[in-house]
Amino acid sequence: MGKKRVTSHDVAKLAGVSRSVVSAVLNNTPGIGVSVETRETVLAAIQELNYHVDAQARSMKTGRSMTLAAYGDTRHPLFMRLLEGMQRECEARGYHILLCSPGHRQTGEGRDELLGLYHQRKIDGIVTLDSTSYRNEEWAAKVKESGVPYVSVEGYAGTGGIFSVLADYKGSVEMALDYLYAGKTSITEAPVYADVFHHSTAGQAIWAEENRKNAYTEWCLKHGMQPVISRHEEREGRVDWLEWLRDLQSDGGTLPPVLVNWSSAVPDLYRAAHRLGLRIGDQLRIMAADNTIQGHRLSLPSLSCVEIPYVGMGEEAVRCVLNQLEQGPGTERPAKLWLPAILRPGESA
Repeated sequence: MGKKRVTSHDVAKLAGVSRSVVSAVLNNTPGIGVSVETRETVLAAIQELNYHVDAQARSMKTGRSMTLAAYGDTRHPLFMRLLEGMQRECEARGYHILLCSPGHRQTGEGRDELLGLYHQRKIDGIVTLDSTSYRNEEWAAKVKESGVPYVSVEGYAGTGGIFSVLADYKGSVEMALDYLYAGKTSITEAPVYADVFHHSTAGQAIWAEENRKNAYTEWCLKHGMQPVISRHEEREGRVDWLEWLRDLQSDGGTLPPVLVNWSSAVPDLYRAAHRLGLRIGDQLRIMAADNTIQGHRLSLPSLSCVEIPYVGMGEEAVRCVLNQLEQGPGTERPAKLWLPAILRPGESA
């Protein structure tokens, strides 16, 4: 036979207090005052008896599972950074994370399973990492009908009725360009915006990318410069920059600064510059409008970039879900929370 399970009654008996006091210590119950000495006595009894809270019993009593669902693709580096922030905030709040992935299914499928978990009281809320253009009206309607506390990270940017945590892409580009031209008032030539795209998304209007390009164009015009946008296709994870750089170099004079929308395309640009004998940070100044691959630490010379704050977005998403949980459905108007980018100064610009 197995060892008899330790209960809160055993803890109370050893500590010489009532079970309600043990519960107050475990749950930080408001309205029940527990002295420092009593709390320490209870905690010592818990440690001595190796007592563990019965999660199922607590769930039945409080109606909470103390678990949030995180929905996204674990193969995606942005989702892993989001999870870092979610984990940090969940640990501080006494919550766990349940990973839910679309797997091989198409984007949007499998989400009904999340609602099933909520109705079964296995999760208390949902955070999804979506594409910046995501706005599935059917899913939004199901979320509203179910009453589940929910936050979309990056999705529903222009759609009301859904809580969203979003990155300020416009501000990120302005931050990058201001950094490129800081203290260089004599420069009148516009930076080149290198718009890298994947062949599978060619022709699609992606909200974040359009936002970046519009911000670049507005910044150039504001500073009396003619915008120059150059398109570059990524195939099988590589971008061929060599001929483009050679043409840029053949125009003569000083090469303009280059702002690349994806940091993942920068290593290939570094290689092309090296083949042409261009010194990065001197003859060719480069900056990235994101930091997906942590380029400021992995490249040489170190990459100057602005970082989309996915860790912070994960933290804010958890706070937003738990705020909904505390306040109850319909008590707070769904809002959009915009987080600023983080400047990562380097040697390349």
